[in-house]
Amino acid sequence: MKTFTDNKHFFYLFLAILGGGFTFYFALLGILEHKGNFDSIDFIKSTWVDSKYAKSITFDFWTGTIAGTFFILIEGLRLKIKRIWVYLLLTVFIGYAFGFPLFLFVRELKLKSLSITH
Repeated sequence: MKTFTDNKHFFYLFLAILGGGFTFYFALLGILEHKGNFDSIDFIKSTWVDSKYAKSITFDFWTGTIAGTFFILIEGLRLKIKRIWVYLLLTVFIGYAFGFPLFLFVRELKLKSLSITH
């Protein structure tokens, strides 16, 4: 019988789809709010409002993003995953909530193909 750990790559794929979908949805709402323009300055300023809660989430996000980016680089090179630069670009241009889980999905498939278990 297969366990969750045998199929966790599907969970990562689900998170990538969910994260990419919600990221795109809310970015689209912001674009519509700005009459069809993506205002990058307003986007960045919105994460640095006077709210301590927003600052907490922002620092949490950036700390996790930096750690995850190094993980993508180091683990991608270690496992010789092809085109790791694509996942880094996806985290920037679509969203970290899409690119990182997608990398984890591909990583799990690579580990399965190498028969590495953790």
